[in-house]
Amino acid sequence: MAEHTCALPISLAAVAKPASVAIIGASSSRSYATGNQVIRNLRASRYPGRIVVINPAGGSIEGVDAVTTARAAGPVDLVVVAVGPRAVVAAVRDAREAGARAALVMSVGMTAGDLLELASFARDSGMPVHGPNCMGLINVGDDVMLWADEGILAGLPAGPVALISQSGSGAIFVARSMTGVGFTHVVSTGSEACITTAEYIDYLVDDEATGVIGLIIESVGAPERFARAVARAREAGKPIVALKVGRSQAGARATVAHTGAMMSEDGVVAAYFDGIGVPLVKDYDALAATLELLAHHRDKPFGSARVAAITISGGQAALTADLADSAGVTLAPLSAETRMRLQEALPGAGVNNPLDAGGSEAAEDEWYGRCLDLLADDPTVDVVLVVTDSQASLNDVEISYEDDIVADARAAALRHAKPFVFASSSSLSIHPSRIASTDDPSPHIRGIGNALTAIAAAAAALAPASKEASRPAGIPHGRELEELRDLVRSSGGRIANDVGERLLFAYGIKTAESLRTSSLEEAVDWADAAGYPVVLKVDSPDIPHRTDVRGVVVGIASSAALRTEWAEMFERIRKSRPDAALIGAEIQRQLPAGIEAIVGAVRDPAIGATVGVGLGGVLVELLRDAESVFAPASPGAVKAALGKTRLGRLLDGYRGITPTIDHGPLIDTVVRVSWLMQDFSGLIAELEANPVLIDPETGRAFAVDVLLVPTPRA
Repeated sequence: MAEHTCALPISLAAVAKPASVAIIGASSSRSYATGNQVIRNLRASRYPGRIVVINPAGGSIEGVDAVTTARAAGPVDLVVVAVGPRAVVAAVRDAREAGARAALVMSVGMTAGDLLELASFARDSGMPVHGPNCMGLINVGDDVMLWADEGILAGLPAGPVALISQSGSGAIFVARSMTGVGFTHVVSTGSEACITTAEYIDYLVDDEATGVIGLIIESVGAPERFARAVARAREAGKPIVALKVGRSQAGARATVAHTGAMMSEDGVVAAYFDGIGVPLVKDYDALAATLELLAHHRDKPFGSARVAAITISGGQAALTADLADSAGVTLAPLSAETRMRLQEALPGAGVNNPLDAGGSEAAEDEWYGRCLDLLADDPTVDVVLVVTDSQASLNDVEISYEDDIVADARAAALRHAKPFVFASSSSLSIHPSRIASTDDPSPHIRGIGNALTAIAAAAAALAPASKEASRPAGIPHGRELEELRDLVRSSGGRIANDVGERLLFAYGIKTAESLRTSSLEEAVDWADAAGYPVVLKVDSPDIPHRTDVRGVVVGIASSAALRTEWAEMFERIRKSRPDAALIGAEIQRQLPAGIEAIVGAVRDPAIGATVGVGLGGVLVELLRDAESVFAPASPGAVKAALGKTRLGRLLDGYRGITPTIDHGPLIDTVVRVSWLMQDFSGLIAELEANPVLIDPETGRAFAVDVLLVPTPRA
């Protein structure tokens, strides 16, 4: 989404439900012109309002007598503009002066300068402008089909789903991939020079017919505005699911800290959407499946989305287990009582989850319905997944083979409060006899993998909103914070190590005891007093990663060894990096061995700061073990992210190699780093604490080496 430029609030009624529409860009000689196709679409949808055609040549166009100027057309709710890119702003301006309340610009090919001019006009005039470079908007319930291509998405059924997409083709694919549900709106927003996805979310929150919102997004340009709109939707009980196409530039910009390699570009974006409660899916099929599922089950509890899957095929059961693992879906363990009663219902069959309910030759009548009831009543189960063969390519004999069990499953879905989801074993189109209607209790989704992904996404979309992050006690605020910001601001292109240490201390981030000095004698005196062993590190603003130049020496056990290592370290660095300014050295008390973590943060110029945690040390880029949270982060969000990492599993105790270690101190460190990044927005672009050494006995976390990278000045 482009950076928001229009004055708020914006009323979109004139765009989404206009009582009158003027078309600029229809032709008497070119019936294929976009304006002509819009007129024909409006008529085909039985649009009840007034249609005006504006064309300098006048004449009859699509059976409408054209007027030659916008002034002659008079005031209208909406002007649709489909002219050459250089003529757009003049056309919109003329329409506004003639009384048009809003504009929908379908024109393509506008330059950055053209877009800026259009956005400026919209802002200065207060005129809501939709587009440009878009397919338009369809309001299904009110028979408004403002779509650029004739017949495309015609005849959409009415229902609770609204779809907002920057991509017109994406909207078409997703809408036509969904079965058994209907729509309130399909909106192609295009370049979003003025009206953004956030404004349409706000509009749909107030639309009583809309119950579920799907998004196809290329970029987020106003993250705070977008987050507020999402929060309104969630408060109104309208879940949102999104497909994010394209990649954030955060990773590409993070060229100094290892954090850029540790935190994937997609991970930065995912952390933002996760933080505001919008699950991301990876493709059109998954988005369509999730919207189908939410349309049927948005009022049902999904809990932790623990799934019990049932099939009549051992092979399908094994495949479902594999796909659940890939989708990150938890298969319910099933209680001992449920397992015992399933065994009674299926003599001689193995009882597992997924359950092969066709594995018993001695099963009594109504065995399938009995199994469904047992799974749905199990306290460890949140969702029941019914796997069937339902692809459209099956012949009449093949599709009828499972008719009885499908009927049993539909009946069971009506008996139970828990959501039932039907999945065809194939991603091919669903057989007409199996397509769920809007009145059916459950959707029938194309593909087992799509169904599992949809379950996970729907559960996330319906989950209660996360608690807002609370500012930790004792961290800087007010005048103290401003003084620290001034200190960083005055650092110029580099943040000196002593400034970084002052920030870490102020935010309560524990570090190893150390001294920075240019004097060997002072270093020896400090080490003698602090006690050996110590660590020696070069101190240079030109060397962000000291291990890369052999600028770190550990295990120094005596003053004599310190003198020797001091001389040798500076000699090799002067040879390998003659360009580096050498301030001196850092002498640090060596901490006992522990688990090495990394806590890092990057700031995306559009989205904001994201903080990651995972296994650290010199192999951080090889390990690539990290999960990210949006800043500022709550302890709960950090705990959930840590639980997804190998570091988290290690801290939980791993095969007797490591004991169970308290996560609390590390979580607290990540939270404090997130607030530091929040407070220094515009000043600190990256932060990397690597390693963060975790004491295996107490869990205390110490940032041993910290790098701060300032935001480049414009």
